[in-house]
Amino acid sequence: MRGEEYRLRDDFLERSPYWKWRIDNYASINVRDGVLEMCMGPTEALYYSNAEVSDGEFDDLPWVKGVFEARLRFTGLHYGSAGFGFWNHSMRVDLSNPVWFIYLRAAGPYPLQGFFAQMANRFQPIILFKSVSLYKIALDILPFLAPIRIESSSPTMQGLDLTRWNTFRVEWLEGSSAFYVNGVEVARLRSDRRSRGRADIWIDNAVFYPPWGDSGNVFRHVTQENRARTCLEVDYVEVNGVRVKP
Repeated sequence: MRGEEYRLRDDFLERSPYWKWRIDNYASINVRDGVLEMCMGPTEALYYSNAEVSDGEFDDLPWVKGVFEARLRFTGLHYGSAGFGFWNHSMRVDLSNPVWFIYLRAAGPYPLQGFFAQMANRFQPIILFKSVSLYKIALDILPFLAPIRIESSSPTMQGLDLTRWNTFRVEWLEGSSAFYVNGVEVARLRSDRRSRGRADIWIDNAVFYPPWGDSGNVFRHVTQENRARTCLEVDYVEVNGVRVKP
């Protein structure tokens, strides 16, 4: 795909019109004191709640490849998901092509409980939460039940504290991607999938379950109850790479 070199940086001194701002149900987004504050909850289990900023739509994805960097922290560990990086805005199993860091945690049995680097259907654990036994079972079973590949049973930075300020970097180079936390490489993944993508940051109350014969061939939301408000605070975002002209 052809495009032009482009660079953006947002230090969140004000609410920029560059981003598309999305709020679903029990969520909020604020920009104050140089910090983007994205919050979710308290929320009931039956309702999807989400705070998200991105720079592309389903049929208008700007990035061909690039580097995404952000300095951020969580205010606590919630039930649901959160993440940041590039995504092609598809949950269809055979088309979805995220290149991002993703947090996943559920109240019930769910194998992918942790913080991961993900490229397409490949996951590398950076932190594993309490359900390590489920994760090890998933390592053997999931490839037979769903098109997910878990790269390793060993997390690459188990001691990482997500509630402290950390700098995350995704280097997306089409067929391969490298992931860094505070300048240290934590994952390197490959994929044959090709797509354009958008820069994306979100926090919500849902994990995404493998379809096991789903008629829509998509990953489904499994929404979680959260009794308290949890936020993802972003100090800055910088994206540069090849971008298609709007």
